[in-house]
Amino acid sequence: MKAYLKTKKLTTPVGYADNDDPKIRMNLINYFNCGDEETRADFYGINTYRWCGDKSDFESSGYSDITKNMTDYTIPSLLTEYGCNLVRPRTFSELKSLYGSDMADTFSGGIMYEFTEEDNEYGIVKVSYGDSKAEKNDDYDNLKDALKAASPKGVKMDDYKPGGKDSECPEASSDWKVAPRSLSPTPSADRCQCMMDSLGCTFKNDNLTASEGKAVGTIIGDICGQTSCDEISYDTTKGEYGDFVACDAHQRAAWAINKSFEDQRGAKCSAGDIDVKTVDSPKQSDVSECVARQDDNGNDGTSAGASNKDADDDEDSDASDGDNTSAASALAVRFPTTVVAGVVAALLACLA
Repeated sequence: MKAYLKTKKLTTPVGYADNDDPKIRMNLINYFNCGDEETRADFYGINTYRWCGDKSDFESSGYSDITKNMTDYTIPSLLTEYGCNLVRPRTFSELKSLYGSDMADTFSGGIMYEFTEEDNEYGIVKVSYGDSKAEKNDDYDNLKDALKAASPKGVKMDDYKPGGKDSECPEASSDWKVAPRSLSPTPSADRCQCMMDSLGCTFKNDNLTASEGKAVGTIIGDICGQTSCDEISYDTTKGEYGDFVACDAHQRAAWAINKSFEDQRGAKCSAGDIDVKTVDSPKQSDVSECVARQDDNGNDGTSAGASNKDADDDEDSDASDGDNTSAASALAVRFPTTVVAGVVAALLACLA
Protein backbone atom coordinates (compact mmCIF):
# COMPACT_ATOMS: atom_id res chain seq x y z
CA MET A 1 0.00 0.00 0.00
CA LYS A 2 2.81 2.40 0.86
CA ALA A 3 4.57 1.62 -2.40
CA TYR A 4 1.36 2.22 -4.35
CA LEU A 5 0.79 5.61 -2.69
CA LYS A 6 4.37 6.53 -3.49
CA THR A 7 3.85 5.83 -7.20
CA LYS A 8 0.87 8.21 -7.08
CA LYS A 9 3.08 10.85 -5.42
CA LEU A 10 0.90 10.78 -2.31
CA THR A 11 2.44 11.24 1.13
CA THR A 12 -0.54 9.88 3.05
CA PRO A 13 0.76 7.97 6.10
CA VAL A 14 -0.36 4.36 6.48
CA GLY A 15 -0.93 3.15 10.02
CA TYR A 16 -2.62 0.45 12.04
CA ALA A 17 -4.99 0.65 15.01
CA ASP A 18 -5.25 -2.36 17.33
CA ASN A 19 -8.07 -3.29 19.71
CA ASP A 20 -5.86 -3.70 22.78
CA ASP A 21 -6.17 -7.50 22.67
CA PRO A 22 -3.80 -8.92 25.32
CA LYS A 23 -3.38 -12.21 23.43
CA ILE A 24 -1.68 -10.71 20.39
CA ARG A 25 -0.90 -7.18 21.60
CA MET A 26 2.89 -7.44 21.66
CA ASN A 27 3.01 -9.36 18.39
CA LEU A 28 1.05 -6.57 16.70
CA ILE A 29 3.16 -3.85 18.28
CA ASN A 30 6.40 -5.51 17.19
CA TYR A 31 5.17 -6.56 13.73
CA PHE A 32 4.27 -3.05 12.62
CA ASN A 33 7.60 -1.65 13.81
CA CYS A 34 9.88 -4.28 12.27
CA GLY A 35 11.47 -4.63 8.87
CA ASP A 36 12.53 -1.74 6.67
CA GLU A 37 10.84 1.63 6.34
CA GLU A 38 9.05 0.61 3.16
CA THR A 39 7.18 -2.21 4.89
CA ARG A 40 6.60 -1.07 8.47
CA ALA A 41 3.69 1.18 9.45
CA ASP A 42 4.01 4.97 9.53
CA PHE A 43 2.18 5.14 12.86
CA TYR A 44 0.60 2.77 15.36
CA GLY A 45 -2.71 3.35 17.11
CA ILE A 46 -4.30 1.73 20.14
CA ASN A 47 -8.06 1.64 20.70
CA THR A 48 -8.39 1.36 24.46
CA TYR A 49 -11.15 1.88 26.99
CA ARG A 50 -9.22 0.90 30.12
CA TRP A 51 -9.49 4.25 31.89
CA CYS A 52 -13.04 4.47 33.26
CA GLY A 53 -14.05 7.42 35.42
CA ASP A 54 -12.20 9.42 38.04
CA LYS A 55 -11.43 6.34 40.14
CA SER A 56 -9.01 5.21 37.45
CA ASP A 57 -5.47 6.54 37.27
CA PHE A 58 -2.31 6.04 35.24
CA GLU A 59 -1.32 2.88 37.09
CA SER A 60 -4.65 1.20 37.90
CA SER A 61 -6.03 1.73 34.38
CA GLY A 62 -3.10 -0.04 32.75
CA TYR A 63 -2.11 3.08 30.83
CA SER A 64 1.33 2.74 32.42
CA ASP A 65 1.72 -0.69 30.82
CA ILE A 66 0.64 0.64 27.42
CA THR A 67 3.22 3.41 27.71
CA LYS A 68 6.02 1.02 28.67
CA ASN A 69 5.28 -1.10 25.60
CA MET A 70 5.77 1.91 23.31
CA THR A 71 8.71 3.66 24.99
CA ASP A 72 11.38 2.59 22.47
CA TYR A 73 9.10 2.64 19.42
CA THR A 74 10.55 4.19 16.28
CA ILE A 75 7.24 5.24 14.69
CA PRO A 76 4.62 7.59 16.19
CA SER A 77 2.09 5.99 18.50
CA LEU A 78 -1.25 7.41 19.60
CA LEU A 79 -4.53 6.41 21.18
CA THR A 80 -6.78 6.09 18.14
CA GLU A 81 -9.80 5.62 20.41
CA TYR A 82 -10.30 6.49 24.07
CA GLY A 83 -13.24 7.44 26.26
CA CYS A 84 -14.70 4.63 28.38
CA ASN A 85 -18.42 5.28 28.97
CA LEU A 86 -19.11 2.91 31.85
CA VAL A 87 -19.24 6.03 34.02
CA ARG A 88 -21.24 8.96 32.60
CA PRO A 89 -20.93 11.79 32.22
CA ARG A 90 -17.34 11.17 31.23
CA THR A 91 -14.76 13.51 32.73
CA PHE A 92 -11.86 12.46 30.47
CA SER A 93 -9.42 12.48 33.37
CA GLU A 94 -7.07 10.34 31.26
CA LEU A 95 -6.05 13.48 29.36
CA LYS A 96 -3.94 14.58 32.32
CA SER A 97 -1.70 11.59 31.65
CA LEU A 98 -2.04 11.50 27.87
CA TYR A 99 -0.96 15.13 27.44
CA GLY A 100 1.17 15.29 30.58
CA SER A 101 4.49 13.92 31.78
CA ASP A 102 3.17 10.34 32.03
CA MET A 103 2.72 9.84 28.30
CA ALA A 104 3.53 12.93 26.24
CA ASP A 105 7.12 11.86 25.56
CA THR A 106 5.87 8.56 24.13
CA PHE A 107 2.43 9.14 22.62
CA SER A 108 1.34 11.59 19.94
CA GLY A 109 -1.93 12.37 21.67
CA GLY A 110 -5.18 10.60 20.93
CA ILE A 111 -8.65 10.65 19.39
CA MET A 112 -11.72 10.70 21.60
CA TYR A 113 -14.50 8.31 20.61
CA GLU A 114 -16.87 9.72 19.35
CA PHE A 115 -18.48 12.97 18.18
CA THR A 116 -22.14 12.15 17.45
CA GLU A 117 -24.30 10.19 19.88
CA GLU A 118 -25.33 6.76 18.61
CA ASP A 119 -27.03 3.80 20.28
CA ASN A 120 -23.74 2.90 21.99
CA GLU A 121 -23.81 6.25 23.89
CA TYR A 122 -20.27 7.41 23.19
CA GLY A 123 -21.15 10.73 21.56
CA ILE A 124 -20.62 14.25 22.87
CA VAL A 125 -23.38 15.80 20.74
CA LYS A 126 -26.81 14.62 19.65
CA VAL A 127 -27.89 15.29 16.10
CA SER A 128 -31.16 14.66 14.30
CA TYR A 129 -31.31 14.03 10.58
CA GLY A 130 -32.85 17.01 8.84
CA ASP A 131 -31.82 19.35 11.68
CA SER A 132 -28.49 21.18 11.43
CA LYS A 133 -28.38 21.91 15.16
CA ALA A 134 -26.15 19.76 17.38
CA GLU A 135 -27.26 19.37 20.99
CA LYS A 136 -24.26 19.22 23.34
CA ASN A 137 -24.26 16.90 26.34
CA ASP A 138 -22.18 16.97 29.54
CA ASP A 139 -19.42 14.93 27.91
CA TYR A 140 -18.91 17.76 25.42
CA ASP A 141 -18.21 20.36 28.08
CA ASN A 142 -16.10 17.95 30.11
CA LEU A 143 -13.91 17.15 27.10
CA LYS A 144 -13.53 20.85 26.41
CA ASP A 145 -12.46 21.50 30.00
CA ALA A 146 -10.05 18.56 30.00
CA LEU A 147 -8.40 19.80 26.81
CA LYS A 148 -8.14 23.32 28.21
CA ALA A 149 -6.35 21.95 31.24
CA ALA A 150 -3.87 20.02 29.09
CA SER A 151 -0.51 21.69 28.58
CA PRO A 152 1.77 19.47 26.49
CA LYS A 153 5.28 20.86 26.36
CA GLY A 154 6.78 21.17 22.91
CA VAL A 155 10.31 20.54 21.71
CA LYS A 156 12.26 22.79 19.35
CA MET A 157 13.58 21.22 16.18
CA ASP A 158 17.15 22.09 17.16
CA ASP A 159 16.69 20.13 20.38
CA TYR A 160 15.06 17.13 18.74
CA LYS A 161 16.93 13.84 19.02
CA PRO A 162 15.55 10.74 17.28
CA GLY A 163 15.33 7.71 19.52
CA GLY A 164 13.92 4.24 19.78
CA LYS A 165 14.89 1.04 18.04
CA ASP A 166 13.38 -1.25 15.45
CA SER A 167 11.42 -4.18 16.81
CA GLU A 168 12.21 -7.80 16.02
CA CYS A 169 9.56 -9.32 13.75
CA PRO A 170 7.62 -11.85 15.85
CA GLU A 171 7.95 -15.51 14.95
CA ALA A 172 4.87 -17.45 13.84
CA SER A 173 3.03 -19.24 16.65
CA SER A 174 -0.36 -20.71 17.54
CA ASP A 175 -1.62 -17.21 18.34
CA TRP A 176 0.27 -15.41 15.58
CA LYS A 177 -0.07 -17.10 12.22
CA VAL A 178 2.18 -14.72 10.28
CA ALA A 179 5.69 -15.48 9.04
CA PRO A 180 8.11 -12.83 10.31
CA ARG A 181 9.67 -11.61 7.08
CA SER A 182 7.42 -12.62 4.20
CA LEU A 183 4.85 -10.44 2.48
CA SER A 184 2.19 -11.45 0.00
CA PRO A 185 2.71 -10.39 -3.63
CA THR A 186 1.77 -6.84 -4.48
CA PRO A 187 -1.43 -6.88 -6.59
CA SER A 188 -0.95 -6.62 -10.33
CA ALA A 189 -3.91 -6.03 -12.62
CA ASP A 190 -1.69 -6.81 -15.61
CA ARG A 191 -0.51 -10.12 -14.17
CA CYS A 192 -4.05 -11.21 -13.31
CA GLN A 193 -5.39 -10.23 -16.73
CA CYS A 194 -2.55 -12.13 -18.36
CA MET A 195 -3.54 -15.20 -16.35
CA MET A 196 -7.17 -14.80 -17.40
CA ASP A 197 -6.06 -14.60 -21.04
CA SER A 198 -4.33 -17.98 -20.68
CA LEU A 199 -7.41 -19.96 -19.59
CA GLY A 200 -8.98 -22.60 -21.79
CA CYS A 201 -12.05 -22.80 -19.53
CA THR A 202 -13.43 -19.66 -17.95
CA PHE A 203 -16.60 -17.79 -17.07
CA LYS A 204 -18.76 -16.86 -20.04
CA ASN A 205 -19.48 -13.37 -18.70
CA ASP A 206 -16.91 -10.92 -17.39
CA ASN A 207 -19.36 -9.60 -14.81
CA LEU A 208 -21.08 -12.06 -12.49
CA THR A 209 -24.47 -11.52 -10.90
CA ALA A 210 -24.68 -10.98 -7.14
CA SER A 211 -25.65 -14.59 -6.51
CA GLU A 212 -22.91 -15.86 -8.82
CA GLY A 213 -20.41 -13.66 -7.05
CA LYS A 214 -21.34 -15.25 -3.73
CA ALA A 215 -20.82 -18.71 -5.25
CA VAL A 216 -17.19 -18.24 -6.32
CA GLY A 217 -15.87 -18.98 -2.84
CA THR A 218 -17.67 -22.31 -2.86
CA ILE A 219 -16.31 -23.07 -6.32
CA ILE A 220 -12.74 -22.41 -5.20
CA GLY A 221 -13.22 -24.49 -2.05
CA ASP A 222 -14.78 -27.44 -3.86
CA ILE A 223 -12.16 -27.61 -6.62
CA CYS A 224 -9.15 -26.90 -4.43
CA GLY A 225 -10.32 -29.57 -2.01
CA GLN A 226 -9.69 -32.12 -4.76
CA THR A 227 -6.66 -30.77 -6.59
CA SER A 228 -3.60 -28.62 -5.93
CA CYS A 229 -4.30 -24.89 -6.09
CA ASP A 230 -0.91 -23.59 -4.99
CA GLU A 231 -0.97 -20.72 -7.49
CA ILE A 232 -4.04 -19.13 -5.85
CA SER A 233 -3.44 -20.32 -2.28
CA TYR A 234 -1.47 -18.96 0.65
CA ASP A 235 -0.10 -19.99 4.03
CA THR A 236 0.68 -16.94 6.16
CA THR A 237 2.33 -19.06 8.87
CA LYS A 238 4.93 -20.36 6.41
CA GLY A 239 5.05 -17.16 4.39
CA GLU A 240 4.06 -18.97 1.21
CA TYR A 241 1.94 -17.18 -1.41
CA GLY A 242 0.79 -18.33 -4.82
CA ASP A 243 1.63 -16.32 -7.92
CA PHE A 244 -2.00 -15.27 -8.41
CA VAL A 245 -3.15 -15.07 -4.80
CA ALA A 246 -3.56 -11.28 -5.10
CA CYS A 247 -6.06 -11.58 -7.96
CA ASP A 248 -9.72 -11.01 -7.13
CA ALA A 249 -12.11 -13.84 -6.23
CA HIS A 250 -13.64 -13.92 -9.71
CA GLN A 251 -10.22 -14.37 -11.31
CA ARG A 252 -9.09 -16.98 -8.78
CA ALA A 253 -12.31 -18.94 -9.32
CA ALA A 254 -11.71 -18.81 -13.08
CA TRP A 255 -8.21 -20.17 -12.50
CA ALA A 256 -9.69 -22.98 -10.38
CA ILE A 257 -12.27 -24.11 -12.95
CA ASN A 258 -9.57 -24.08 -15.62
CA LYS A 259 -7.34 -26.19 -13.36
CA SER A 260 -10.16 -28.71 -12.99
CA PHE A 261 -10.67 -28.59 -16.77
CA GLU A 262 -6.99 -29.35 -17.37
CA ASP A 263 -6.96 -32.14 -14.77
CA GLN A 264 -9.79 -33.78 -16.72
CA ARG A 265 -7.82 -33.34 -19.97
CA GLY A 266 -10.43 -30.96 -21.33
CA ALA A 267 -13.33 -33.36 -20.81
CA LYS A 268 -15.51 -30.99 -18.79
CA CYS A 269 -15.63 -27.21 -18.38
CA SER A 270 -18.02 -26.49 -15.51
CA ALA A 271 -18.70 -24.06 -12.67
CA GLY A 272 -21.96 -25.29 -11.20
CA ASP A 273 -24.86 -23.07 -12.21
CA ILE A 274 -22.62 -20.33 -13.62
CA ASP A 275 -22.28 -20.12 -17.39
CA VAL A 276 -18.80 -20.99 -18.64
CA LYS A 277 -17.08 -21.28 -22.00
CA THR A 278 -14.10 -23.00 -23.52
CA VAL A 279 -11.42 -21.07 -25.39
CA ASP A 280 -9.70 -23.04 -28.13
CA SER A 281 -6.81 -20.62 -28.62
CA PRO A 282 -6.16 -18.46 -25.51
CA LYS A 283 -4.44 -15.11 -26.13
CA GLN A 284 -1.69 -16.05 -23.69
CA SER A 285 -0.14 -19.42 -24.49
CA ASP A 286 2.21 -19.69 -21.49
CA VAL A 287 0.81 -18.68 -18.09
CA SER A 288 4.28 -18.79 -16.52
CA GLU A 289 5.12 -15.63 -18.47
CA CYS A 290 2.40 -13.78 -16.55
CA VAL A 291 4.27 -14.04 -13.25
CA ALA A 292 6.95 -11.63 -14.50
CA ARG A 293 4.40 -8.93 -15.33
CA GLN A 294 4.84 -5.70 -13.40
CA ASP A 295 2.79 -5.17 -10.29
CA ASP A 296 0.66 -2.07 -9.84
CA ASN A 297 3.65 -0.25 -8.33
CA GLY A 298 5.76 -0.68 -11.46
CA ASN A 299 7.96 -3.48 -10.08
CA ASP A 300 8.41 -6.98 -11.46
CA GLY A 301 6.29 -9.81 -10.10
CA THR A 302 8.52 -10.60 -7.13
CA SER A 303 8.13 -9.40 -3.54
CA ALA A 304 11.20 -9.18 -1.34
CA GLY A 305 9.16 -8.77 1.84
CA ALA A 306 10.37 -7.25 5.09
CA SER A 307 13.84 -7.65 6.49
CA ASN A 308 15.42 -7.05 9.87
CA LYS A 309 18.65 -5.10 10.12
CA ASP A 310 21.15 -4.94 12.92
CA ALA A 311 21.00 -1.82 15.05
CA ASP A 312 24.33 -0.61 13.64
CA ASP A 313 23.38 -1.29 10.01
CA ASP A 314 22.92 2.14 8.43
CA GLU A 315 22.34 0.91 4.88
CA ASP A 316 19.86 3.13 3.05
CA SER A 317 19.48 5.29 6.15
CA ASP A 318 20.37 8.60 4.51
CA ALA A 319 17.27 10.78 4.74
CA SER A 320 18.58 13.02 1.96
CA ASP A 321 18.12 10.41 -0.76
CA GLY A 322 15.02 12.15 -2.09
CA ASP A 323 12.61 9.75 -0.35
CA ASN A 324 10.50 11.77 2.07
CA THR A 325 9.46 8.58 3.84
CA SER A 326 12.89 8.26 5.47
CA ALA A 327 12.88 11.82 6.72
CA ALA A 328 9.32 11.60 7.97
CA SER A 329 9.99 8.41 9.90
CA ALA A 330 13.15 9.83 11.40
CA LEU A 331 11.28 12.83 12.73
CA ALA A 332 8.36 10.83 13.97
CA VAL A 333 9.14 9.49 17.41
CA ARG A 334 9.73 12.60 19.44
CA PHE A 335 7.60 15.08 17.58
CA PRO A 336 4.50 14.29 19.64
CA THR A 337 4.45 17.15 22.10
CA THR A 338 5.00 19.85 19.49
CA VAL A 339 2.30 18.57 17.21
CA VAL A 340 -0.06 17.61 20.01
CA ALA A 341 0.02 21.13 21.41
CA GLY A 342 -1.27 22.38 18.08
CA VAL A 343 -3.84 19.61 17.90
CA VAL A 344 -5.15 20.47 21.35
CA ALA A 345 -5.49 24.11 20.33
CA ALA A 346 -7.37 23.09 17.19
CA LEU A 347 -9.70 20.84 19.17
CA LEU A 348 -10.45 23.63 21.59
CA ALA A 349 -11.27 25.91 18.68
CA CYS A 350 -13.70 23.30 17.35
CA LEU A 351 -15.31 22.88 20.75
CA ALA A 352 -15.63 26.60 21.42
